[in-house]
Amino acid sequence: MKINFTLVPLGVLGLNLCFAGSALAQPPLTPPTADCPATIDDIAHCPDIGCGENGDRELNKAKNRTDIPTASDVKTKTFANMRGLAQPARWDTGQDRATIRTAGKEGTPVELMGFLFKVKKGGAESCNCDLSRGVNTDLHLVLLKDMDQGEATSVTAEITPRIRANGHSDWIFKNVNDLEGEFIRVTGWLMLDTKHIRQAHLLPTEKRLNTGFARSTNWEIHPVTKLEVCEKSVSACKAGQGWKEFSVP
Repeated sequence: MKINFTLVPLGVLGLNLCFAGSALAQPPLTPPTADCPATIDDIAHCPDIGCGENGDRELNKAKNRTDIPTASDVKTKTFANMRGLAQPARWDTGQDRATIRTAGKEGTPVELMGFLFKVKKGGAESCNCDLSRGVNTDLHLVLLKDMDQGEATSVTAEITPRIRANGHSDWIFKNVNDLEGEFIRVTGWLMLDTKHIRQAHLLPTEKRLNTGFARSTNWEIHPVTKLEVCEKSVSACKAGQGWKEFSVP
């Protein structure tokens, strides 16, 4: 199935649900992840494809990468750049991600600076093998261009347990939450969170449609591999001065 990339305002994806059982030919899909075995009790034993009912293996692999971008390869993004990235109107679980790697350049190393409006604890999801303890789940960073803007204008960045276990054990909720309201810069991998785009076809075992978040785009910086805090004025930091890598002694 050919995917037509158009900018679709979140929350205005249409209410016509007949596509789920339509006669459209379903494209070849990667099989969904299997249920998680009881032997997986922490993130160290969770494979990068994840596990759990109807998990998307290829999306999970994109979320679970742990390699660090080469500094010279990192592209600076603005909020306008992020919002301007095209995203498909529909996306099936297990769909080939080659189209978004070409059109949106998923996997590009990027950096974005903005105000940390809110830090949200993640929950059990297939990329993290349905584990639910904080050490094994993501942190969602809600970033705004200006603090007086609403969450619907935000861009999401996510700290993953694998990156936390790879040299950033202090990137836990109680520490990162202290940065709310601060001007920060995140570096990591550009990724389209297709789990929040409605499916064109439901898998036989899928009982509901994917739903979106209150944000301006489903393109994320995920995972975050570098977190910096502005220690001078915002204008100085925008000019490249005053950044300090975040760490807790």
